[in-house]
This record gives sequence, C-alpha cells and structure tokens, in this order.
Amino acid sequence: MRRSFGSRALLNVSFVLVTLLAVLMVVQYRWSTRVAAADTQREKEHLDSAALLFANEFDDLVAQTIGVLQERARPALQTKAPLTGVPKLIAQLYYIEAATSGTLRAKRLAPDGLFEPSTTPDWLANRSCAPLITEQPPTLVISIYDVTMSESRSESGIRIYKALSQHPDRCFAGLVDLSYLRNTLFPQLIRQSFGETTARQYDFTVISRAHTQNLIYGKSIRADLRKPFFSISPLPPVISKAPPPGTVSPDKGSIFVQRVQTAVLKGRAGLPDLFGPGIWELDIAHKGLPLAAVFERTRQLDLLFSLAVELLLVVGIIFLLMTARRMQRLADQKMHFVAGVSHELRTPVSAIAMLSRNQADGLVTGTEKVKQYGELIHQQSRRLSNMVEQTLQYADIHSGLRRPLKDEIALSRLIQDAIDVHREELVRSGFTIEVMLSPDLPPIVGDLQLLRTAFDNLLSNAQKHAEGGHWIRVSAHYSAVDKEVRISVEDHGAGIDPADQVDIFEPFLRGRAAVQAQIPGSGLGLSLVRNAAEAHHGTVTLESALGRGSTFTLHLPV
Repeated sequence: MRRSFGSRALLNVSFVLVTLLAVLMVVQYRWSTRVAAADTQREKEHLDSAALLFANEFDDLVAQTIGVLQERARPALQTKAPLTGVPKLIAQLYYIEAATSGTLRAKRLAPDGLFEPSTTPDWLANRSCAPLITEQPPTLVISIYDVTMSESRSESGIRIYKALSQHPDRCFAGLVDLSYLRNTLFPQLIRQSFGETTARQYDFTVISRAHTQNLIYGKSIRADLRKPFFSISPLPPVISKAPPPGTVSPDKGSIFVQRVQTAVLKGRAGLPDLFGPGIWELDIAHKGLPLAAVFERTRQLDLLFSLAVELLLVVGIIFLLMTARRMQRLADQKMHFVAGVSHELRTPVSAIAMLSRNQADGLVTGTEKVKQYGELIHQQSRRLSNMVEQTLQYADIHSGLRRPLKDEIALSRLIQDAIDVHREELVRSGFTIEVMLSPDLPPIVGDLQLLRTAFDNLLSNAQKHAEGGHWIRVSAHYSAVDKEVRISVEDHGAGIDPADQVDIFEPFLRGRAAVQAQIPGSGLGLSLVRNAAEAHHGTVTLESALGRGSTFTLHLPV
C-alpha cells in the first residue's frame, strides 16, 4: 500500500514538472518573439543614429570646404598669390566668369597654387553660378558677390559695415574628389560613426537619390536602412574683423558683416534636396542576411537551445522516474530474495537438524538406514553449501573488488570436469546426459573459477527445471566466422514463459512457473552466468518454448 502510494506520488510530481516545462516553452516562445522584435528595433535605431552622425559629419565637411574657399580663393585670385590649404575634398578648382556673350571663361588652379587660364571643361559647359552643388559630376559651386559698404553703429558704439549681395556672375567650381571619398573619407566616417564592430557586420553603399543606378561607393545591396545626406544648410552671417578687399578699411574696433541673401537661394528651386535631406543616400545592409532575418535566426537558435535544455530536463525526469521504479523493483526483488533464501536456508538446516537428532537419539538402526540418513544429510548440506556459495559469489562480483584472472583455459576439460561432478547426482535422479564437444575447441584466456561457476549453474538449472524430460545435452563448438566458442546446455523441461524471458537473467528474479511449482532456488544462478559471460566479453542467450524445453548458450570470444 505504501509503495503504491509512493509510485503514484512520483508519477504525479513528474507529470506536474513536465507540464510546467511545456508551459515554460510556450511562454519562452512568445517572449523570444517580443525580444527579437525589440532587438531589431533597437538595432535599427542605433543604425539610424549612426547614419545621422555620418550625414552630419559629411555635410559639415562640405560646409567647411565651401567656407574655406569663400574665405581664401577670391583674395588669392585678386592678389595673384598662391592658394594654399585647398581641402582634400576638392580634386580640381576652377574660377568661372560669365562673359557678356553668355559664354564662360575659366581659370584652373595649377599645382603651384596660382590660377592660370584654361579651357572650360565639358562638365562646366552651360552651367550657371547659382546652385551651390551640382551632381554630375559632383561639384561644389562657390558664388562670388560684389559688395557695397554701408556704415552703422551698434548700441555699444561700435561701427558695423554691411556687405549687401549682388546677382552673381562669377564663381569658383570645385570638382569633388570621388577617389578620396571612396578610398579614405567614406571608410573613415563609417568607422567613426558606426564603430569597428558594426562596420564589419554591415555593408555600406552610397548612391545618388536622383539616379539610383549611379553607384558612388560600395556595391549594390538590399538596404535595411537608408539615410540621405550631402545637403547645404543656409549659411549664417559670416563675421569678419576686416572688410572685403577693395573696400575702405574701417577703424580699429569695427566689425564687418557679410550677409548671403536671396541670390544664394535661387538654386533651391532647381535642387529641392540641396537644403533638405540631401542629394546622395547612404544605404546600410547586414552582411549575408537582412537585419530582421538575422535576429529571427538568432531567436530560432536560442529557441532550439532552450528546447534542447528543456528536453534534456524532460529526459532527466523520465530517467529519474525509471531509475526510481527500477530501484523500487530491485528493492522488491531483494525482499523476495531474502524471503526465499530464508525459506531455502530453513529447509536444509531443519532437515539436517532433524536427521542428525534422530541418529543421535538412536532411532536409526541398521546399516541401510544409517547409509540412507547419511546420504540425506549430505544432500541437504550440499544444497545449503551451494546457496551460500552463490550468495558469496554474487556479492564478490558486485563488490568491485574482484579482478578476473587471465589464465589459459582448456574448455573441453572444464566442461568434462563439471559434468563428472554432477553426473552421479544426475544419474541418480534418472537423467540421460548427452555430451557433444568439438575436438577443435581452442583455449581461451579468462577466469577458470567464473566459467566453472557459470557452467555449474547451467547444469543445476537444467536439473531443477527439466525433471519432466530427464534429458540434458551439453554441446560445444567453435565458430570460425564469429571467432567464438559456443557452449550450450539443452533440456526437455517445461520451458520458460515468454513474459519471464525478458528479465530471466536479472538478479533475485525467478519465473512464475518455478515459484508456483515450489522449485528450490535463490534467483542468482542465471545472473551469475550472465556476469561470467560479460567478464569474458561474451554473452549468454536463451531459446525456450513452453512444453518443449530450453537452451542456454554461452558465447565466449576467442
């Protein structure tokens, strides 16, 4: 009753644990979906922030380039002094002046820093000085304005000279150095804006927004994120401590303010993105897979790993359940063994005590009676000795202290010696013994005592369970194909029930038919046979049919 309650409780606890694991798997699946979506959104926000930083850095560099050319190029042109410090963004710099006939006259900045007359390049033909940026090819146009002076005073008494813009007819045109962009500037800005790790994980491409087939940097990709750039913000007033060249120099402490007014903004109508998002676009794509697919694959891998862990826990629970049930079954078998051994021990001990008492009391007279009593006492003492010996051998094998010997064993002699020991008892019990030993049995290396114990147990088992047939055959032959010796003990007994054959070699286990027929035994004999076979790297097999007998075969590798 107690064991049944324990089994039910163990099953219920296991069922609850498995159910909780299943619920955990469902919750984890939903949670992982949300986490993957949040990670994707967070990564996109990071990329967008980094792309915005990239766009701002590039636009600031363009604005600085324009500012430098506005400040240095015209004075160098007017004074015919060498122009130094041209920004790296500019590959070629031209001075353009519109003639009255509508044609353009050009001067090119030479390597020595001076402007020298030049033919008008094809990419400057039919261009005006109004736009600040042209795209094909990428060019920065820096307009030149004639200014007039007007003086005013601030509240603090400082005189301010205002430069009022005129319609531009002259400008500087700086051809953007695409080679510098591709090889130096873009890679540098990408590393600075996105970081080394992100730069290795993503592909970056720069294309024209107006002409998407115009690839400026990188390779063609399916973008996960797009960010426009290369735009010009309206410049704030430029404050200078000196008026433009050619104007009257103000007094010390005066400030000159140059305002770029409506004439500059005329290019806005032709280039709507010039003062807006930008004329170029930075495309970003994750290498190998799209960004969403990467996080989805990561989510699936995490789910598979979690599923494997949870399945491992389920397997562990099942294993613990099976182990607990096996331990409970072994405990039951040990209890049956103790009860059976106690009964088996009591029988020979009681018989020996009774027979010896009768002899001691003088109740046995005559030679034949004394001889009969002596034989009975010998049989019971041998039965008792065999039971004690089996128990000790089982304990010795499973203690872990015994180490099998490695002696050369002649199997024919071992089998014949064992049969000679049992022959008299078998003949007295009415058994017919057939022996079929092949003459070519090779010797094996092993433990003689273990093999002798195994063979003795097979003979004793056949004697106890084959009294109906009174026939035993012992055979041994060598299989050259499998390189093993097969020793078989066959009987014509009642056979073994198929339900009992599965666990027939387990310790403490006896067949139901043997228990019902009250055949003496401890349930250790066949277990010792299996242990002996395994100690020699062999096996033991059983072939049995109800009413037709059984055959036990030892397979010993040579």
